[in-house]
Amino acid sequence: MLVALAVNAWADLTGRWSCDDGGTYYLRQDGRQLYWYAAPQGSDPAWATVFSGRIYGKRIKGRWADVPKGRATGSGELELTIQKNGGVLRSAKNSSRYRGTQWIRQDQQTQLQHPLERLQPSDKEECVQFDASAIRVNQMDGRWKLIDGKHWLYDFGSDQAAANKALEVIKHYAMNRMCVLGALGRPFYCYLLAKGGSPWGPMGGESCVAIDRDRAVVSKGQDRWIITSGKRRLFDFGKRQADAEEALAIIRQHGFTHRCQVGRASAKFIYLRR
Repeated sequence: MLVALAVNAWADLTGRWSCDDGGTYYLRQDGRQLYWYAAPQGSDPAWATVFSGRIYGKRIKGRWADVPKGRATGSGELELTIQKNGGVLRSAKNSSRYRGTQWIRQDQQTQLQHPLERLQPSDKEECVQFDASAIRVNQMDGRWKLIDGKHWLYDFGSDQAAANKALEVIKHYAMNRMCVLGALGRPFYCYLLAKGGSPWGPMGGESCVAIDRDRAVVSKGQDRWIITSGKRRLFDFGKRQADAEEALAIIRQHGFTHRCQVGRASAKFIYLRR
């Protein structure tokens, strides 16, 4: 997988929140899914609520239900809007008369003061490992990003669908290692490996082209070094001939047979698999 990495991001909606109904809310975001458990303070609360919903851009739609820890027995549908870069949630549609109308993240200031660093190998490492189970899609400053809670990995701009698809790819193939290709300056390129080595496909809904490793070569065209396979142009390394030759060696070493991408023509997520 060869891909250019982008800008900073912080954590997703997961965390502790307060609400104007007097409750403390514990949210968990898993991709586009959002869950919470909430209750006011005390060992015998008047109510305790769970919620399950789905994120659509800046809106959240789902259902809530009171659970027996409290005395209330309500349930219904609820729609929220995400505001202030994920620091505030507000009720947008509340036909079931849910008790809360505004939620404020309690751990936001701590997170904003500690922006996540880019995930990358060091000068002494060829690969760095990450926890695929911790990867999340998060929106910050109007941009959709993949983070693992400790680092940012990829920036998809306004393309939320591409971010979600890339997350599915990482989890499907159990990708857990990022390996650098070329210099660590800007831009630098990476490929991903999975548990056990090369990712094996296929995966439903992929957009891939086949690589004929016997015909794949490094060539120079218009003062740029590129990798081609037959008539297909696979990768462009600009003036970096050594990086192009190393990339071709890695394709052969790992037995990659397909170049796949997520997103539009200027894909932010390109990966290699068998």
